Amino acid sequence: MDMREQILILRRNWMLIVSFALIGVITAGVMSVLMQKTYTATSSLFVSTQNVETSAELQQGSVFALARVQSYVDLASKPQVLDPVIEGLDLDMSAQELATKVKASTSRNTVIIDIEAVDSSPERAADIANGVVANLISSVADLERPTNGLPSPVRLSSVDTAQPPTTASSPQTSLNLMLGLLYGLALGLVVAILRHVLDRHVRSEADVRKSTALPLLGGIAESQGQRSTSRPVVLGGSGTDAFRQLRTNLEFAAVSQQMKSLVVTSSQAGEGKSTVALNLALSIAQSGQKVILVDADLRLPSVAAATGLEGSVGLTTVLIGRSTLADATQHWGSGGLSVLTSGPLPPNPTELLGSQAMQDLIATLETEYDTIIVDAPPVLPVADAAILTRSTDSILLVVGATRVSQHNLSKAVEQLSLVNANVVGVVLNRIPRSGPDANSAYLADYGVTPLPVLADIDGGPASPVAEAEAAIIRDSESNRWEKGQTVRSGVRSS
Repeated sequence: MDMREQILILRRNWMLIVSFALIGVITAGVMSVLMQKTYTATSSLFVSTQNVETSAELQQGSVFALARVQSYVDLASKPQVLDPVIEGLDLDMSAQELATKVKASTSRNTVIIDIEAVDSSPERAADIANGVVANLISSVADLERPTNGLPSPVRLSSVDTAQPPTTASSPQTSLNLMLGLLYGLALGLVVAILRHVLDRHVRSEADVRKSTALPLLGGIAESQGQRSTSRPVVLGGSGTDAFRQLRTNLEFAAVSQQMKSLVVTSSQAGEGKSTVALNLALSIAQSGQKVILVDADLRLPSVAAATGLEGSVGLTTVLIGRSTLADATQHWGSGGLSVLTSGPLPPNPTELLGSQAMQDLIATLETEYDTIIVDAPPVLPVADAAILTRSTDSILLVVGATRVSQHNLSKAVEQLSLVNANVVGVVLNRIPRSGPDANSAYLADYGVTPLPVLADIDGGPASPVAEAEAAIIRDSESNRWEKGQTVRSGVRSS
């Protein structure tokens, strides 16, 4: 995992990581409030030797005391020392339980023993510490007394007396909050990494190339219109430029093969294949070609609703002979774009699309139009798109960013290859405009925004040259009108 991938994980999951960190801090704060307060009282002992007369005896006594200190530390937690403390303070606990509240320690190469006692009461903690000190002194004196009745050569002296602490030693709220933050961040990072490793959705061009060897013909950034509705929308700005580039790439892909009829489909629903079909047909029509868009999605049609055209007659009525192709075809837009909507939904869409009537219809359309764009259902749920490969030249597979998994994309490509479909390539659709998965290459608008799509008054197709000429005439007339207004204003003012 390189640095770029690590940064991508953080950008994709920063909200998740922050949430876990906040949960850790809140949990630590609640636990600190609910925890019982405890107090720690401390007392100290000094270990020395007595009855020393010469410097040599003093040196030997110091070595003896250092050797004995650790033994006295261990003795402080024994019942011999703790039982008298329990009896003297009338504590309701055993020596083993009291030993968990008492801690004796010493620093290296020192003869000072520190006694710490922890309890929920500050006064009792001080009493326990002082009681352990007193009983440890008497116990050492008894254990170290020689058999000849002489006094013990070792003496333990109390250095300071434990006082009731004024502040609790536990819980340490600030430390707990810091640990909660660190543990929350660590858990959030672990979850983010696992989520990245287990997430198999197609999010970028690299994910597309991992799933299939088909050429990537273009990328379409998601627009506000696509986010607000599930219907196909006509894209402007950078979306229009993206479809022009897709149109150009398709032309190069069709250099060595015939591509008059193109099926636009996707692996599953919700990837935006109808939007791609509509905008691609419009873009090709604006280049001067005679194009027809056929809504062959006879299960969930959307072209009629997106274009505002009549949907009661269309593909199904033509296939069953209830209407002619000329009557069912409708013109839409300012270019040479015709639309054949789906018509009424049939009970047997797969059989209808695979019929001889459908093959004859495609053959007829190929003689009347330069390009046929067929909006087909997704590949994985139904077999309609695979059936359409019998009567069409090629297939364009739409891949919705963050909408389809790499597994489903590979499965769709494999299913199309089983029917020997001519898949010319894939187009990555719905690329996010912001966030870690955004691709700035598809976002920049170079130059002016194209004019909106308008229907001709006479219903005839308009060429790109005619559209440009009309736009220039409109601009010239507008400039002349503004100059005339300025001249008239100057005359009146003079």
